[in-house]
Amino acid sequence: MREFLEACLYDLDDNRIIIYINEIKQQLSPRTARKRLIYIRAFLKFINHPLADHIELPKIPRQKKIVVKPRDIRQILTEADSKLKERYALKVKSATILSATSGIRAEELYLLTVDDIDLENRTIYIRAEIAKDYEDRVTFFSREAQEVLQEYLSVAKPDKPLFSKKSLLYHFGKLNTSLRMKHMRKFFSQQSDRLGMPTAVKKILMGHSMRNDVDLGYYDFQDEEELKKIYDKYWKDFKVIS
Repeated sequence: MREFLEACLYDLDDNRIIIYINEIKQQLSPRTARKRLIYIRAFLKFINHPLADHIELPKIPRQKKIVVKPRDIRQILTEADSKLKERYALKVKSATILSATSGIRAEELYLLTVDDIDLENRTIYIRAEIAKDYEDRVTFFSREAQEVLQEYLSVAKPDKPLFSKKSLLYHFGKLNTSLRMKHMRKFFSQQSDRLGMPTAVKKILMGHSMRNDVDLGYYDFQDEEELKKIYDKYWKDFKVIS
């Protein structure tokens, strides 16, 4: 707001306001310009300036939705084997397939320790302190992820987070893909729908907020055993690489 007032020389003349708004629209991206103009319009409404109701916000272009398919995950796994040293290939592969078959958030993945994973039962215990909604939850992973993860854990240091953000970003940058860890969660959501998993269960596993969903929040809650049975029906034997 200080920049806006200084540009208008603290004189909210209509012409000065219009010139400043046009400059914003020309110099900034539609998204950034829209944010600034929302504040300016709110300020002008607060002081009852007649120009407030005539400020048009720029439209934000809709980006093409990203669809992630098994072949995209397969490419990451095969490229990791061919372009990275064995230890780092194992890290990228296990992080990728663990995320892709569990729906865990990237920021949650980066903070996982060996104690958060029950390898034998293919279960991830997401602690409240690393979860976005600050609530404990569990999710699961496929047999294929179990095999890769077991190999990685044989060489990983158990006293550190298993998948540091800095390391994964660096090694992903060596691969011929625009996908990153955040897209693995998108894959889980999309592939769960392709496999026919109930949306309610998918939301629970992904840790979606249930605050505005009375049915999910109070009546359709499933315990860990039931969740795993449903998960295994659709995901246990799913394979990216046949």
